[in-house]
Amino acid sequence: MRPIYVKRKKTVSASALALGAMLGAILADQSALAQDYQICVSWRHFQEERWRIDEAGIKSVLEPAGWTYVSADAQSDPQKQLRDIEAMLASGCNALILLAQDSKAVLPAVAQANAEGVPVIAYDAPIDSPDVLFASFDNVAVGRLMAEAMVDVRDDGNWVLIEGDAAHPIVNIFRDGQMQVLQPLIDSGQIEVVAQQNIENWKPDLAQSTMETILTQQSDEVDAVLAMNDGMSTGVASALASRQMLGIPLSGQDGDHTVLNRIAKGQQTVTIWKNSNLLGQAAARAAVELAEGKALSGVMGATTFMTESGAEQPALLLEPIAITYDNLDLVVDAGWISKDALCNGVTENPPTACQ
Repeated sequence: MRPIYVKRKKTVSASALALGAMLGAILADQSALAQDYQICVSWRHFQEERWRIDEAGIKSVLEPAGWTYVSADAQSDPQKQLRDIEAMLASGCNALILLAQDSKAVLPAVAQANAEGVPVIAYDAPIDSPDVLFASFDNVAVGRLMAEAMVDVRDDGNWVLIEGDAAHPIVNIFRDGQMQVLQPLIDSGQIEVVAQQNIENWKPDLAQSTMETILTQQSDEVDAVLAMNDGMSTGVASALASRQMLGIPLSGQDGDHTVLNRIAKGQQTVTIWKNSNLLGQAAARAAVELAEGKALSGVMGATTFMTESGAEQPALLLEPIAITYDNLDLVVDAGWISKDALCNGVTENPPTACQ
């Protein structure tokens, strides 16, 4: 006779049920807290290669520490940026990292964040408010290093200045640095600025068409082009190449891979390397410190920055590096670009980094 197995109903004591409910509540609270611990980032656009590098730097700090990264792309629209920030603040930001499309138009969003007790970091584009932390590079030094590298190879002749969007105050800071070097040469007549043009939203295609117009107006009698960033320098390079002029002194900044390759080929003079991965990391660490209650001026490494209106603002300012044909090994050694990518197509007079 086969044994009979009786299925017994499992019973749970009242105390076990209570313990389970308590544990469930604790886990739910922890889950809610984890969701609340978030750093919000408002990007003005993702048009340029470098912003993805900055983003990677931010995420590399936040995600291992358990902070949630929330972001929005304003797509170069100041009104969309305001709406983006309003929506993110409603979601419960603990700190806001803000790359402003229009540093004045974004002020209401900064005021809203301050009113809600959300600390704000002005990321790489200054905002004229003492109630934000400015995280960027020493941008006067950026302009100065750019001009110094250009003057080292050509300190006379007809120069063109291709500048960023006039609505961005940082353009004035870059120009201040440039003019520390150029103004004496302009005053002496060694350098003549034959054209100076702002480029809306720093667009490479607009920089190209603008440069083409300038070359036509000047009958190609241009000896150097001081372009304020790598995206615009790539547009300028296309215009120069169409006139068989690629190779005249040309500047940029950001360390774009395409530009570094151009420098290796002898087709561009300098890019100012601002290791934006490190800037992203610095901003993320500062955001966490601020979210945890640290005062703006108490953030590790904070110094001061003078705003457009003359107010003192706490700031994190990293040091930029001028990258030329002679020191391309720096970006390879740092892992910023591979040797293969840097040296692709370099067939004549390779720099040391490509040997």
